[in-house]
Amino acid sequence: METDLIIYNANIITMDPANPMASALAVKSYKIVAVGSEEQVAELIEGAERVMDLGGKTVVPGFVDSHTHLTSAGVRSRDVDLANTKSITEVKKRLRQAIGSYSRDGWLLGFGWDESSWRVKRYLTARDLDEVSADIPMAIFRIDGHLATVNSAGLKLLGKKLTGEGVERDSEGRPTGVLKDMDDVFKEVRYRSENLIEGVVEGNKIANRNGITTAVDNVSAHYIKPIRRAETMGLLTTRMVINPPIELMKHMIGLGLTSGVGSPMFRLGGIKSFIDGSIGARTAYLSEDYADAPGEKGMLLFKERKFRKYVKDAVENDIQTVTHAIGDAAIEIVISAFEDINDKALIREQRHRIEHAEIINENQIRRAASLGLILSMQPNFVGQWQQRRGMYEERLGIERTSQLNMFRTILSNGARLCFGSDGMPYGPLYGIWCAINHPNEKERLTLEEALRCYTMEGAYSVFMERTIGSITPGKRADFVVLSKDIMRVPAAIIKDIEVDMTVVGGIVEFSKVKSQGG
Repeated sequence: METDLIIYNANIITMDPANPMASALAVKSYKIVAVGSEEQVAELIEGAERVMDLGGKTVVPGFVDSHTHLTSAGVRSRDVDLANTKSITEVKKRLRQAIGSYSRDGWLLGFGWDESSWRVKRYLTARDLDEVSADIPMAIFRIDGHLATVNSAGLKLLGKKLTGEGVERDSEGRPTGVLKDMDDVFKEVRYRSENLIEGVVEGNKIANRNGITTAVDNVSAHYIKPIRRAETMGLLTTRMVINPPIELMKHMIGLGLTSGVGSPMFRLGGIKSFIDGSIGARTAYLSEDYADAPGEKGMLLFKERKFRKYVKDAVENDIQTVTHAIGDAAIEIVISAFEDINDKALIREQRHRIEHAEIINENQIRRAASLGLILSMQPNFVGQWQQRRGMYEERLGIERTSQLNMFRTILSNGARLCFGSDGMPYGPLYGIWCAINHPNEKERLTLEEALRCYTMEGAYSVFMERTIGSITPGKRADFVVLSKDIMRVPAAIIKDIEVDMTVVGGIVEFSKVKSQGG
């Protein structure tokens, strides 16, 4: 048999229970055709187009990031990078530096600031940004995307759009510049003049560098056409599963489109909606007050009655739902809506998902498991904010924080669990490290479980478990070469392992090192 690629002298973790470890594999026409020992694959070497000796390096299945904003990240690569800033002063410094190259034909945008890591832990305001410029309209988005600060020029441009509880106001009723969960306000701002196809390509590169071979992208309506166009141009280097926003569901129903339709590189996922916001912005919808804001329980972004109708319509039209729900009160609304549906077998078949599900209790986990609901969670949030004296502890108190992100409890109760990053940061290896080093020892996963949540379970969540998620003959040749053996290094340093190579459909889309051999 002629083959396109042979990998040998490798430590291959297949995630296939029938053949968990191997040292060689062969690829033909984008698919894996053989996995096993070097002796078993040796007869295929002579007819191979390319042979790679990995020198004993570890290979794992391509990571499935079950919750991304990959295209947004690609588009935002042109914005001012405010990630890892240490203070308000540093944010201002970066914005001042950016003004020098500002074209003065629109908004100056920034993304990624996180006040929880600063000494002075407060949101930026319009007054802060006015010290940089009161004339150039500016909007800078918090790391979670659920809160933005605009300056006075920005407030003036937004004008009559500044209504609702998401607009923070001072004692005299004037907007402070802090806007919470008001994404609709920024639609025209975000999509003003970017070359969106270039943003798609850059987003794919982010995935390739991190070993992500399939990305579930929560997209705005503006991004769907550019992603599809990039596919037809042969520019996608990552498999893209898109979750359209809820306003497009009526169009999907009208066209008879269902979740899972598409091609190997581009397919429709589920309809994305929001029940609540984030813990960092104090907009996650809770049953009890925030510890640092008595009287506040967050924001309900989707009225319960309307949500129940939406769920009913989705189920009747065979459309998967992908619902953002972080707080326990928000999660209760989601689970209750599905409990009201008579055909429970249909719910399980459609693989409806709850995104984040951070503040979930065991009763809710059991009910979600009985319905077949998938909990799509972000273990990197644990490493970012769930540590002692971290932002979650400040918002929720010690006791509630210890009960967040109940990975072990979820698996123990038979619920489906898949992992994604939400781009905070992109990097499945960091997420895996967070899952096995959870600050609550009772909720830690084993390495194999965490790997499965980032591979096979991610594939299941998008109806692709028969084609991706493990290194198995017949599946797509998606795999990642790691700089260290993830099974042998101490758990504490898994986050420091690097991606040396990312292969999608047998094509090397990212490589840091030259392979040994042919």
